[in-house]
Amino acid sequence: AARAVIRDVGRVLRVPYADVDKLSKMVPFELNMTLERALTISPDLKAQYQSDETTKKIIDLSLRLEGLPRHSSTHAAGVVISSVPITDVVPLQVNDSVITTQFPMTTLEELGLLKMDFLGLRTLTVIRDTLGFIEESGKPVPDLNRLPFTDDKVYQMIAAGDTDGVFQLESGGMRQFLQQLKPDCFEDLIAGISLYRPGPMEQIPRYVKGKHTPGSVAYLHPLLEPILCTTYGCMVYQEQVMEIVRALAGYSYGRSDLVRRAMSKKKHDVMAKEREYFIHGTEGVVGAVANGVPEPVANQIFDEMMDFASYAFNKSHAAAYAVLAYRTAYLKYYYPVEFLTALINSFLGSVDTVASYVYSARNHGIKVLPPDVNFSRARFAPEKGAIRFGLAAVRNVGGAVMEVMVQERTENGTFTDFFNFCDRVDGLNKRMLEALISAGCFDSMGGRR
Repeated sequence: AARAVIRDVGRVLRVPYADVDKLSKMVPFELNMTLERALTISPDLKAQYQSDETTKKIIDLSLRLEGLPRHSSTHAAGVVISSVPITDVVPLQVNDSVITTQFPMTTLEELGLLKMDFLGLRTLTVIRDTLGFIEESGKPVPDLNRLPFTDDKVYQMIAAGDTDGVFQLESGGMRQFLQQLKPDCFEDLIAGISLYRPGPMEQIPRYVKGKHTPGSVAYLHPLLEPILCTTYGCMVYQEQVMEIVRALAGYSYGRSDLVRRAMSKKKHDVMAKEREYFIHGTEGVVGAVANGVPEPVANQIFDEMMDFASYAFNKSHAAAYAVLAYRTAYLKYYYPVEFLTALINSFLGSVDTVASYVYSARNHGIKVLPPDVNFSRARFAPEKGAIRFGLAAVRNVGGAVMEVMVQERTENGTFTDFFNFCDRVDGLNKRMLEALISAGCFDSMGGRR
């Protein structure tokens, strides 16, 4: 950008920072400002450019570099997949010890390569650890892959806003929304996750009213009813827009997907062209008017789709999130001790979050037992219907040393007193021992803090 390129060029030419700063501030602060435009509208910049040799050199170089990418960054979860060796089709580079493509994602798409986002979610680890604790306790382990999404008790818990630790549903605003919505089926969870974001939130009152007062739901045209009935007349998903252009205007699957892409990328210019095709048709598209939809109604429907284009959500994505939301809610309802233990362990590095979940456990009538060198593991663990505090969560106590301690205790029996503990555990230091004493980890041996 105009100001940034002046600063970068000035730095490379070793011009004093104060001079470069002054020069860059002569570029008017406007959206999409270019150096060429700045030279015509800023008399100060123009005068300096014409009178000062260094300024002229900086600006001339900057004009050549303006608009180029300033640096390369790595997508956190993007993976490129190719049917041939990737080195045959794309230049590669190493970025922070990760092999990445040199082309940006738009170029990769144009080349026909497949680009996937693989999200690593903490929630998946929480679910895995919960199932591990259930197995350890000797209870039958639920098969989450065969879990029907129909348990009334789970939905009642969600509708009450009791969603600590439930994926995507635990923020304060989301709890309020759930208490208004009172979800009682999987479709409501998908819609809830899609609606509770900036933009779609405007539809929340209409959706809630439609759910609780079915008579209030109205459709601009009868052809919309089978498409929008599951969301009470509200447009919530990109897939619904694909269905609308297919049902009303005769779009093909491929063409309806192009409309979806234009919407999700916020390409309003493409959408404006599509309006004409949607209403009056074009080659391969019948058009809504020819399908018996009055032109004013077709225009109104397209207006709604255009408004929706700014925040359209992908239903398949929301559904995948809703699966995790339901599974975590199910585990929380039926296996609260195991679930909360796994949840706390996933946040061991964050004192405030651990404290909030410990508080939540106590609110649910679950005892949180104090840390103890003869009973605690390195991490939190279920213990006879309660949760035992993990030693690694004690400030200034190292997790690796506590793992060694647990192994020693398992192999050679419990510790008899403080000195016995010090003799048998390797890697301890004064600071760690003082932290364990202060946290009461030796209280059960009769020692005094």
